[in-house]
Amino acid sequence: MYEPKYKLNKKDAARWHWLLTRHCCECPIKPGGKVKRILKYPPLTPAENIEFEALCAKRSAKLMAHPRIKESLRHQQDRDRELARLVRKLDRLLAPVRKKLKIDVDENT
Repeated sequence: MYEPKYKLNKKDAARWHWLLTRHCCECPIKPGGKVKRILKYPPLTPAENIEFEALCAKRSAKLMAHPRIKESLRHQQDRDRELARLVRKLDRLLAPVRKKLKIDVDENT
């Protein structure tokens, strides 16, 4: 059977979408509000909840395997490393100022 490399197969995708719809109907429209029960979409049973989590994990794994997602994550990690380097450099530059301010505050008290 043909299965797209970066997507769930049709059967799993349809089941995931159906379970997602029912999962979303369990949430209140407003945070902390009432949950409006819809007879067409009964709440998930524990077995269906486990199946839904497994399908979500499978879907996430397939999406994370996509080359564009990998490239995006690499760029994000590069930016994070550069930002961390700049923060360390800023801390080194501000250390003497902080030390001087701390001494001045200690002298005044």
